[in-house]
Order: sequence, then structure tokens, then C-alpha cells
Amino acid sequence: MTALTGPPVNDSAAVARTLLVEVDDLTAELVGRIRTGDHAYAESTALTEDQLRVVVRDNLVAVLGQLSGSIGCRLQPAAVVGRFKAELGVPLAAVLHAYRLAGRLLWERALTTATGSSLDVLPQLGSEMWRIIDDYSGAAADAYSDYLTERVRRGDSERRAMLRRLFDGDADDPTQRDIARALHLPPLGSFIVVHAETDSGAIEPLIGIEDRLRTEFVESIWLTEPGARIGLLSLATTRSHDRVLSRLRLHATGRIGVSRPFPTPNSAGMGLREAELAGRCAPPGTATVTAYGSTPIPLVLAHAPSASRELADDILGPVLNLPAEERDTLLDTLELWFECGGSNTEVAQHLHYHRNTIHYRLRRIETLTDRRCSDPKAAAELFVALHAARLMGLDPARSAD
Repeated sequence: MTALTGPPVNDSAAVARTLLVEVDDLTAELVGRIRTGDHAYAESTALTEDQLRVVVRDNLVAVLGQLSGSIGCRLQPAAVVGRFKAELGVPLAAVLHAYRLAGRLLWERALTTATGSSLDVLPQLGSEMWRIIDDYSGAAADAYSDYLTERVRRGDSERRAMLRRLFDGDADDPTQRDIARALHLPPLGSFIVVHAETDSGAIEPLIGIEDRLRTEFVESIWLTEPGARIGLLSLATTRSHDRVLSRLRLHATGRIGVSRPFPTPNSAGMGLREAELAGRCAPPGTATVTAYGSTPIPLVLAHAPSASRELADDILGPVLNLPAEERDTLLDTLELWFECGGSNTEVAQHLHYHRNTIHYRLRRIETLTDRRCSDPKAAAELFVALHAARLMGLDPARSAD
């Protein structure tokens, strides 16, 4: 490989040659610092002591050899360590941190090694040394990313594993950017996560959706897991969001949740959590598409399922305990009454019953729950409890439809 710059032509080369003689001692010191540094856990669980010592020594010999002028730029050791640590699952941040530790150690030793006139060349030596460290860090990062790219191309199963890592990872982890690049996702844009729920044994939801979305200029990556199919979508324009929702509604076979748009793939984990919650904003067993934040009250209930179940039991318990036919009649009437803005006449028209029948059903609910529909506070409690009962599946007949 051709050197990026020529070798040093002053006493800085002599300092580097002195350090090169001490490479075994430097290796031992650097291995110790890596083992006790910020990323020690990643290194200690992935590499043995001998493996770490070998890669550290190879890189120190290459860096000091280039500084001393005895060899040209040789980035192969950096490429080897980048790929090797990617194979072992060491985070890229840990790889780059090790190079920073190497630079600090070499600079400390250079300060104690330089004497007399060679002190004058320390600024030039430091500049050259850190430039080389940057070159090696970059080569290691490129090899790390190339390995991730190769893994994606090996097959869909590994691609799905990469997507799962993106969903599970920390948005601030630099490795997330490498995974996103390996998945051919742009670093900036507009992304959403889709969570399509399925029952055990049911047909996989949204079959062929990737090709259908591509006709809308939306690229997507999907994985199927027990109970759900999950997709990460890259939107071409702001109008793509509405087109995606329309397309999903055409093919929904169960509850589908859609996250809010986010600007980088690193936030896919947050998007997945939003999509899961949005999906739970609809009653079980319904074929619906819900965007996160579009239904505020169901979203609050979905955030706290245990409390929502207790709320529904406390307020609507006497109604829920009625025989199925009577229970369903009362709950459906109450739901339609809210949808009609509290108009008994409009509800009667929708159901083709006399207005007095609707009045009787509402009075029956008021008696059972000890809450009057004409009282705004009581009506609000009934409204929230009704949503909770639907979402928590406390209405067996409705959830089984």
C-alpha cells in the first residue's frame, strides 16, 4: 500500500525508532489500559488476552515503523483489527477508543524519550503521530463497516438480525450508524416504524407490502417475529406519510401501529416503541391503522394497561358483568351516544329505534354505574372507561368479532 506521506526527515524519526525498540513494553502497557478503560467490558468479553496482545502489537509496530521511516504507510493491521472486532461484536466505539489510548501512550513515551535537540521536533512528531492514528482509526472503521455490509448481503436472515440490532440499540451508539449504512439507509431523512400485529397461527400480515410501498417511492425493511411484522420505512417526501397510511389501511388484517416520523435511523428503537403503543390504541381483533398521537386518550390507556383495566372494572364493572347480549347493547349504545355528541335523537336514527329506547338504555347505564351522562365529569369517566374496556379486551363479545 502506498504511503500517504513521506517518512520524517528529522530527529522525530530517532524518537520513533527508540519507541519501536520498546514495542513489547508498550504493548503490555496499552493492553492494560484497554482492559481498564471505558470500553473494558466489550473488550474483555470478546477477545482473549493473547488475541488482544497480538492485534495491539501489530498496530503499534505499523504506526511506529511509519513514524521512524523504516516502513511506509501500512494500514493492513488496522483493517484486520476493524474486521476482527466487528466479527466478535465489539462496538465500533470501543475500537476507536483503543486507538485514542494508543495515541496518548505514544505521546507520553515520546515526551520522556526525547532529549536535547530532539525536544524541538516534538510538535512535528505529535502532529505526524496523530495524523497516522487518525488514518489507522479510519481504516479500522472502514473495515468494520465493510464487514457489516457483507453480513447484510449474506442473506435475509442476517439482514433481519441487523434490523433487530438497530431496533434494540442505543440511539447514541456510533455502531448504530454503521448498521444503518450496512442496511443502505440514508443517514438523514424521514423514517417511520410500522408494527403490524398478528395472532398465533394467523397469516403473516402485510405480505408483499415492501413492493407495494416501493411504488409510492418508499423503501422499507421488514422482519417477522412471533406476534408481529415490523418495518422500518424511509420516506421520500413529507407527502409519503399519508400515502403509506392509506396503503396500510388497504391491506390491514389486524391492528397496525405507526410511529411519528424521526430524522435518523438511530432512533428506530424509539420508533418501534411508539408503533407498538399506537397499535394498542385500537380494540383487539380489529383491522385498524393508528398513527402515534392521533388518539390521545387511547394512547394514555395503552401506556398503562394495568391501570386501564382497573379503571374499566371500577367504573363499568356492573355493566361488563351483565349477560353478553344486554352488555353489548348498552356498551354499543353508549359508544354511539358519544360519537353523536350526546344526541339521543341522532343515536335513535342510527339504530332505527325510538328515542325513548335510547333514553332507557342510558338510564340503565347511569343506574348501574352511579354516573349521570348529563354530568360532564361523570360522562368523561364513562368515556375513558369505555375506551379502556375496548382496548383491554374486557368486552369479550366485541373483541371476538
